[in-house]
Amino acid sequence: MSVLQLYDIRKQLGYYGIPVQLVFGNIGNLFTVLVLRQTLKQRINSCALYLFCASIANWLVIDTVLISTYYGIDHIEPIHTSNVLCKLRWYAGHVLFMGSRNFMIVACIDRWAVCSQNVKIRMLCRPKIAYRLTTILIISTLLMPVHLLIFFDNNTSGQCSINLAYNLAYTIFAMIAIGILPPFLMILFTYLAHYNLRRIRSRVQLSGNESTADNHIHKRDYDLMKMLVGEVILFCITTSLYPINTMYNFLTIPVKPFKSPLRVAIEALIGYIVHPLLSFTYCCTQFYVYMFFSKKFRDDFLKLFRRRFQIGPTTMTTERTAGQIERNTAK
Repeated sequence: MSVLQLYDIRKQLGYYGIPVQLVFGNIGNLFTVLVLRQTLKQRINSCALYLFCASIANWLVIDTVLISTYYGIDHIEPIHTSNVLCKLRWYAGHVLFMGSRNFMIVACIDRWAVCSQNVKIRMLCRPKIAYRLTTILIISTLLMPVHLLIFFDNNTSGQCSINLAYNLAYTIFAMIAIGILPPFLMILFTYLAHYNLRRIRSRVQLSGNESTADNHIHKRDYDLMKMLVGEVILFCITTSLYPINTMYNFLTIPVKPFKSPLRVAIEALIGYIVHPLLSFTYCCTQFYVYMFFSKKFRDDFLKLFRRRFQIGPTTMTTERTAGQIERNTAK
């Protein structure tokens, strides 16, 4: 396969892959926000609040960074002509991605806390605490990648990229903040939550005193657990390659002048698949993961859909009521 063919494949992946992500991502995040918003209206649930915030972050990142990436397929992105836009693009992109990851981590911790036998740990799931944690997460997420505003700029070749002197530090940052800590914390607390929930169910079955209310709470928590499990699996699959690719690019800097055009084209194609295609898949598929893993989420979505468009049981009831009124009027 020639170099031109590889670059053409990369271009075609962008032409057709990114619009699919934008369509499914916008529709999915819209529905996720609506369903979780309805859930929060009925009763404040700390985990639902964190997932709601993560959905908003995912929605914003695909409608800003992903659209900019798509525009750059056939045009020169403004970030390559403006130093200010270059810095803001990388800073804002990392803030939104990091915000989504952080809220997912806290959601996993929340499920562990709600299943804990320790009363003090369960208090972390109170709505008042959840609102405080949300505020702290937003502020910390805005501050953590502020260093990117300093070290990303337009270089002498007119490309928005990282300062070479900061390359090692950014590689370490990407490995820890994206490749190691988030999946480790998500997997750890999801496992601990599942373990606690199994212990609670075993204890209830042995005692033989399982009330209807407790059973309802356990089912709801288990349902949220399944949603998080699906989200954690997707996150690990779609984002784990980005820090690895970043590390590879850093380690091969000394041999960059000696790379053949074919090798450069292959690395560019693989890098494009890793980011943006795989990286943004996580932000675009949250709704579909929840629909697949959670029956409760599917039911809530269908109820919301029927209520919005007045179809299903509501419409049938309205028609029967209207028919009864007509018959009574005729009499």
